[in-house]
Amino acid sequence: MFVAPVVVHLSRLVTDRGKRPDAAGESAGEESKAAGEGDDTKNGLVLEESAPLKEKRTPSRKPIRIRRVRQTKVKAKRHSKSSSPSTGAGVKSTRDNKKKQMRFDLKPQVDAKLGGTDPFGVFELPQDKTTDLALHHWIHVFQNTRMPTNPRQPWMQINLSDKTLLSVTVYCSINHFFFIRGQRCPPAYLPRKLNAIRNINKELLKVPSDHAMVAVAVMTLLECMGGEPTEWVVHRRGLQLMICSRGGIENLGLNGSVQRVISWADTCCAVLLRTNPSLQPTLIPNALEPAIPGVSVGNLSERLQTLTASSHLTSGLIYIYLRLRYLTQFLSAIPVPTLTSSSSSSPTPLDESFFSDKIDFIERAILALLASESLAESKAAAFLTALLNASLVFVYEELREVPKWNNVSICLSQRIRSGLDLIELDNVARCCPDLLLWVLMLGMSGANPLEVGARAWFVREIIEVEGLFEVKVPKGLKEISGMQYFELAEGAITQPSSRVESDFDEDVRDECG
Repeated sequence: MFVAPVVVHLSRLVTDRGKRPDAAGESAGEESKAAGEGDDTKNGLVLEESAPLKEKRTPSRKPIRIRRVRQTKVKAKRHSKSSSPSTGAGVKSTRDNKKKQMRFDLKPQVDAKLGGTDPFGVFELPQDKTTDLALHHWIHVFQNTRMPTNPRQPWMQINLSDKTLLSVTVYCSINHFFFIRGQRCPPAYLPRKLNAIRNINKELLKVPSDHAMVAVAVMTLLECMGGEPTEWVVHRRGLQLMICSRGGIENLGLNGSVQRVISWADTCCAVLLRTNPSLQPTLIPNALEPAIPGVSVGNLSERLQTLTASSHLTSGLIYIYLRLRYLTQFLSAIPVPTLTSSSSSSPTPLDESFFSDKIDFIERAILALLASESLAESKAAAFLTALLNASLVFVYEELREVPKWNNVSICLSQRIRSGLDLIELDNVARCCPDLLLWVLMLGMSGANPLEVGARAWFVREIIEVEGLFEVKVPKGLKEISGMQYFELAEGAITQPSSRVESDFDEDVRDECG
């Protein structure tokens, strides 16, 4: 009388578990297990009613349909085609097309100005878009600045004729791309530098060629502008050894291009080391100089004489100041469309006048005056040294068009501040307010923006000069350029304030000496 309820309960249990989709794989194993346990626990009680259980079979279940969420018709059609065996060839062709498309994207876009040649396979350059960026920036941006030496027309042809020089060009162009944006080259581009150094080291195993010497000179300049002192010192030493192996700088070729690049690297290292340049290149500093209306220096010679106490030093300082002013007027007189055209068929006025030779010549004149005995013996040596350092800042930022906040400008700005801290600026303002304001503005331009208080010191001193003279100096980072330096400085002479005579005694002028 107790058998029937137990059997009904077991049949319902088996039926319910069979209906659940998640128990499909476990139903058979659990039924056998339940049957085995029933034999032990019920002592044959279930075996008597086992016949009805076998007759009552569980209904066959349909396969579970999995519905794809957001399955479009295109995806469904693609799925149906891929499931059929006849579409295997189509899938394979689709994959091949994708691979071809990827390879096409990685293939560099060679500029038309490269002459239709593809230097990537020949010179083992990375086949990615960063190489395209570097060469494109070199052709359309870097070559159109005043950083390359003049004449600049054949430089791209020279770079494409040598593996070592081209690898250095790519690394230099990438650095300039980030430098003009106020950034340092990211570490991800370090392999480009390693590739350039590896190619240079291979060239050092034999007699160095002209291309290899240009590559080392460019690396020296690059490290001087944005690298570490330990690196550019090594490059400078290697460059000197290469010149000695060739018998001197006068034996270098490429129509003087090698000599000009090495000469700039020589003067740049001399600025950082506070020494005289070690080379004497052949320069053309006075070619095609048109007559430009100058400016009257007035009594500048007399005012400087009270500071220098030397006619030789006075004439040297006036020459440097007026020469920088003339070269700035020379640049402003050239129309912008023809100023930096890189076309080889139409040389620019800068190329025809050998403008880089003019800059090199005046830079060497500044360095020679810094090392002169007349400057060391002057009582106002601190201010005059700051004046010459400011002249070098103007050469690099305005004439050579080196991006601001390079290592050379930052170093010179620190020297200017150190020199002006040693003197009473009020005494200098009484004798030469124009030169003092000119030095302060250039020191502010070269100051490191990341150094706390670097620019603030120059701004504070400029405000004091503004209070004595009716001039207003812009305080922005890039608001002053070119002739504005001279025009603002000369305004301190033409428009003196009424406070000047009351703030200074007559004997202050004698104290300047």
